[in-house]
Amino acid sequence: MRGSRILMQAAKKQGGFLSGVPLEMAPLFAAVSVALGSACFFTYRHLTRDKELRLWKNPNLSNLDNVLDEDLRKN
Repeated sequence: MRGSRILMQAAKKQGGFLSGVPLEMAPLFAAVSVALGSACFFTYRHLTRDKELRLWKNPNLSNLDNVLDEDLRKN
């Protein structure tokens, strides 16, 4: 005896976000997500807290004045 079409269609899985991905891939997705999250965090932390990285004007670390003064003394 065959089931009716209504019952067979009700048993089908609904297409979700990861409907075609095998369950064994979940740990891989978790590991890659943690790696990307930590890479973003440490890159942001390095760019915002490194005192020797010159992303903005920092006159305390600039050696330009010394170079220009030496050039003026030579001429």
